Amino acid sequence: MHELELLTAPALRRLLDDGIGTVIVPFGSVEDQSGHLPMGADSLLADLVGREVAARLDAVLAPTIRVGTAGGALSVAGEMLTDTAVALAETLAAAGFRLIVLLPIHGGNVEPLDVAVARFNERPGSARACAPRGDVGPDPGRHSGRWLTSVMLAFRPEVVDLPAASTSLRAELTEADAQRGVTYFERFVSSIVDAAKRLT
Repeated sequence: MHELELLTAPALRRLLDDGIGTVIVPFGSVEDQSGHLPMGADSLLADLVGREVAARLDAVLAPTIRVGTAGGALSVAGEMLTDTAVALAETLAAAGFRLIVLLPIHGGNVEPLDVAVARFNERPGSARACAPRGDVGPDPGRHSGRWLTSVMLAFRPEVVDLPAASTSLRAELTEADAQRGVTYFERFVSSIVDAAKRLT
């Protein structure tokens, strides 16, 4: 795995010349995540997922885009997120990447990034974009609930304050634990990697 912002321009060129043509661009959000998780939980998750996906694909990892379509403290309209994603994909393609993976970690980013992929892939050129969704399983629970809380307990336990959870989530969160979080995370990451591999 190679971090784009830590590479020099010559180092990036060498990677591209060596055939590493995939770049991962995670998209998170900063929004209300109940009382027990930080507002940036989706962006923290995007950091984790992006790093793991990039490692498994031997890809370059771009910095996480921390502003999403969420209606939260830091939010943009879907059209603006689409425009931003298309612009980023175009610059990454111009740099030499052949597959641009836009990761919609936050649910509100899914539709804007799907639109961005469709727009980008209509342009001339060999580079292609995709926005694979991670598989959260058949019963992930509510927003800020069992799924996300379990993953945070597994990988960022210091940011979780379970006693501060909203009353409406407390019953569900009795099922949140780090072991479940590891399982959830593996399923999520593996599904993204499998989808991206079908395009490489």
